[in-house]
Amino acid sequence: MNEQPESQGTQPHRTGSPRTILGIAIGVLLVVFVIMNRDETSISFIVFTAQTALWIALTIAAVGGFIAGFLVSRRRYGSQGAVVRGGPQR
Repeated sequence: MNEQPESQGTQPHRTGSPRTILGIAIGVLLVVFVIMNRDETSISFIVFTAQTALWIALTIAAVGGFIAGFLVSRRRYGSQGAVVRGGPQR
């Protein structure tokens, strides 16, 4: 049999980046906030008003915010394949 020695603590312990941890914390707080706001409410749009649960309106607003943030912060690639963030370089 081909037995390999067990590795004892040879692999580095990996933790998430601060950005990942902050994103998870904000996501958890958002879920708790949405769950706590389950009352019925009236939502006014431009041309009509709808009666819905507040958690549904909050969830739609959060998803819309995530999509808008993703689209705005998305990386763009230049002609040389380099990553170009918005705005001119100084």
